[in-house]
Parts: sequence; C-alpha cells; structure tokens
Amino acid sequence: MITVGCDVKGAEVEREYIEAARPEHPSLLDPTFIVPELYNTRNVPAVFWIDEDGWIVRGNDPVYATRRNRETGETTINERYLEAVRDWVRHGSRSAYLTSQLETQRRVGATDEANDQAMAHFRLGVHLDRNGHHEEAVAQFKAALALKPENWNYRRQAYNLGSADEYGITMQEAMQTVGPMYAMPLELPEVQST
Repeated sequence: MITVGCDVKGAEVEREYIEAARPEHPSLLDPTFIVPELYNTRNVPAVFWIDEDGWIVRGNDPVYATRRNRETGETTINERYLEAVRDWVRHGSRSAYLTSQLETQRRVGATDEANDQAMAHFRLGVHLDRNGHHEEAVAQFKAALALKPENWNYRRQAYNLGSADEYGITMQEAMQTVGPMYAMPLELPEVQST
C-alpha cells in the first residue's frame, strides 16, 4: 500500500495528517499533482488497486478506510471495503471485487485536450501564487475550472490558496450547480466471504 497526498501546500499541510494516521506504509507527497494527472482523478480520496504486473484492476474508488465524525470525534472503519481488499489479497485475479478492463477504463476515464489545458492553467496558477502573484493565479484557477468544473481537485486547491469569495461560489453552491464531489458512487458487489 502507498498513499499519495496531493496538496499544493505540500509537507506544510500534509505532515499533520500523515503523523495523525501513523501509517505503516510509504506516504508520498505530490504537491505538483502528477499522480492526479496520470490517473485522471477529480477528487480525493481516489483509491486504485494495482496488481503485481502494474495493471489497474480496480480504479478510482471514492472511499476512506476510516472516517472520523467531526462533531463527535468518533472513528469508524469501513469494514466492507477493507474486506474487499482482503479478498483481493487472498484470491488475486480471481477476486470478485476486481473490475473488468472495460469497467476499469470507464472508472478512470479518458483524458482529453480540455484536461490537458485545465492542468496547464492549474499548474500555472500554483506557480503564480507561490511567487506572490495571487490575482493572476486566481485567473488561471478560474480558467482551469471553466474547462473542467467537475474537477474538485482544482476547486479544493484554488480555495485552499485563497477563498471561495474570489470565485463567486462556495463549495456547497458548487455541489448544487456543478454536481456532487463524489460523482462516482462506490460500487461493491455483494459477495459471500470465503
């Protein structure tokens, strides 16, 4: 298992989450969003199962292994999803939780020219913001969002570097007009555990 934290503020922000989680696996940082570009993710979390041969055998699951209730502090474990992972470990390519190549491709999606242009605007916006040109950065983030409004990675990071006021729409309003953050539901077949 490997986790990749994607936040334009990098270690400054990610460290507290990694330390709180106390992972026993590598936790990498990707402040330039190379992994979201390569895997065509549009939000976090995005979970990919990659086999020993490097093939994605299940992709882009919008799932947390554990969730913490912000109001109560209570943590719950997503046992159903973890059992699916355990089934894959036990049964490998025979696991019922793997998706076909066609379904995996549908879940990951295909990149297009608008994706490439939006990523270029996004990266330029990050560069401008880091170098003290926030107003110009906002214009680039707006261009990225105009091309790919459903990409919540762009929206989260743009708001992270500024405020929703600069974009004229809050996260809640965007969910109502652009669509939900997690447009792809988690789909797990009902399988008897063996």
